[in-house]
Amino acid sequence: MTASGLFNQAVGWLRRHRVLLPGVSVLERKVSEVRAVAEKRLHATVARAAHRADAALPGDLVATLVTPEGARFSELERLRRPPTRTIGHGVRAVAGAGR
Repeated sequence: MTASGLFNQAVGWLRRHRVLLPGVSVLERKVSEVRAVAEKRLHATVARAAHRADAALPGDLVATLVTPEGARFSELERLRRPPTRTIGHGVRAVAGAGR
């Protein structure tokens, strides 16, 4: 859920339960704190599951963040990016082979 969605949900809950609404900045700060706690809990859960699945996996994942010397991108960035161009010559060669 987005921060604004969570904020709106909190305002709705407070109104339904007839709670005096705090200032916008106070509620915004609380929403931010709750999201931070939830993100930390999620990260810890995923990290434990990855370690249980394969003890070397967390280290391997961190290693994908390192940019090798002389390279412009990390391994993770290389894996994340789609191919930048299609090879038109190879497509034409395959199409011409059937003639």
